[in-house]
Amino acid sequence: MTSNFLAYATLGGLAIALLFSIYTDIRYRLIYNKVTLVIALGAPAFWYATGGFNVPDIGIHLLTAAITFAFFALAFHFGAMGGGDVKLFAALALWFHWIEVIRLILYASILGALVTIIFVIIHKLKQRDGRSRIPYGVAISLAGLWIAGERIFNHFT
Repeated sequence: MTSNFLAYATLGGLAIALLFSIYTDIRYRLIYNKVTLVIALGAPAFWYATGGFNVPDIGIHLLTAAITFAFFALAFHFGAMGGGDVKLFAALALWFHWIEVIRLILYASILGALVTIIFVIIHKLKQRDGRSRIPYGVAISLAGLWIAGERIFNHFT
């Protein structure tokens, strides 16, 4: 198996997991831990396929994911996002260079604003009581798909 094939295969698996997360977050407002775990465990295969399977690079990936998790755990603590969203962000942070993770967060923030507007409008149109529950996993997953797509078009650089 060539490393390019493995890289494409792992990115394809990531895309499937992210699309499934979008579906479950819209339908049930839930991101399954099993899916997040698969995303996290797929990262080392991607590192290997793209030449980033060495101690310094692995350390940077793990540190980036830990910082991402800590940052969004604070958001969870203050009720700004759900636990599944936090875990999904951290799992995705394992896949990409720290600069791409910053872009991932930026894209997810912009997409999150759009998702919020759409779901608040839907909530109002359906005349439901209470606060609208926003599926931020949709924005996180779309941002992950965007970054993964950039990796494909830029040939894993």
